[in-house]
Amino acid sequence: MRLIFLLLIVLSFSTFARETYYCVQMASSRKFEDLRRAIRYVSTFPYVRIEKIGDIYTLRAGFFKKRENAVKLLRRAREVFRDAFVRKCDLVPERIVLPRYEAKRSKFFTYDLGMRLARLYIKRREYEKAEEIYRELSRRYPDSREVRLQLARVLFWQGKYEESLKIYRELERLDPSLADERRRVEIKMILEKVDRLEKEGKLEEAIDLLEKLYEEEKSYDTGMRLGRLYIRTGRRDEARRVFAHLMERYPQDREIREIYSLLQPRKIVKKNSIPTTCA
Repeated sequence: MRLIFLLLIVLSFSTFARETYYCVQMASSRKFEDLRRAIRYVSTFPYVRIEKIGDIYTLRAGFFKKRENAVKLLRRAREVFRDAFVRKCDLVPERIVLPRYEAKRSKFFTYDLGMRLARLYIKRREYEKAEEIYRELSRRYPDSREVRLQLARVLFWQGKYEESLKIYRELERLDPSLADERRRVEIKMILEKVDRLEKEGKLEEAIDLLEKLYEEEKSYDTGMRLGRLYIRTGRRDEARRVFAHLMERYPQDREIREIYSLLQPRKIVKKNSIPTTCA
């Protein structure tokens, strides 16, 4: 039973998982135009939308975690649609045909709904779609630090380090606590450049970058990479220096101990050097 419960948890956070909410369903039709005309009567409702599920269009409003909040909205909805009812709804962006969230001037595109959709795309690792929404939100709400921060993060996850770093630097002036996140982007940029230099055979330039980074960060990964590059270029003394420092910081790491041992100078024993004794 416990195994089944754990499996359900894993599935709920999987890439293809959907978030379920309570919403108010007000009308449905096979004709989109019927609902497009009707939506104007409830345009002030939270998260109002037309979804297409199969061949049926549905007019819905609200994304509530608690059913009682949907019930409150239901009272308002029944003033216009007598047959409206509360139901569970999945937040599935592909179903939503109105508002079209890519439309830049849609009056239905709200801050909260945009943030919800972007988080859903992030959960599904669809970072390009999340980026598109955050860019639109940043145009509509240019003073929102949350939107700009999330945009910086999705850019980072896509490897768009320069633009991400620019946003982080702007935000850090207002929020110094973002220094660690900003530094993470800088490190990724440096390591990306190191990768490029290695592929181009410019190992000495790669070593210079790693040496500076290691002096600042003293991280395990940077040290290992720097030490191996020194070995690759035949600079055993420098490699021994790096691995000696790593061994001090990570004394239980077997790989570091083995590499450091291999880098020790070998003692040369001369032939016939065994002393003899006289009778």
